[in-house]
Amino acid sequence: MVQSPPSVRMPGGLKGALVAVWLQAAVNLVVAIVMFGMNRSDSDHGYTDDRALLLVAAWATLVAAVLLAAGALGTAARRDWARRTVIGLELLSILSGVVLTLLGGATQGLLGMVVAAAVIGGFSSTRAIGWVRGR
Repeated sequence: MVQSPPSVRMPGGLKGALVAVWLQAAVNLVVAIVMFGMNRSDSDHGYTDDRALLLVAAWATLVAAVLLAAGALGTAARRDWARRTVIGLELLSILSGVVLTLLGGATQGLLGMVVAAAVIGGFSSTRAIGWVRGR
């Protein structure tokens, strides 16, 4: 039996999900920079109460931005580890959105959960998995 060659074109759902991941990485990078700046400003003005918490949040946001960008690059290069990394990060995003919504009563986490679910759908489709794995 002759196997067909792997699809050269990236599935449309995966393309859309990659755009969303790049946007998330960019937003996370900007937020991390702002948080580092706030931390610096607070310490310059003598506010030290929440400085450590803000610093941890800024570093976590920066790490998330780097991992999202690496996951997007790796997925575009057909690396399955990258696809799984992005799915894992998006699951964490959904979990944090649920916690934010339940504890804070705020709905800001809902948009993040919707985007994360859409990205997971794009990265988990059988066409996307087949394309990444070269089938």
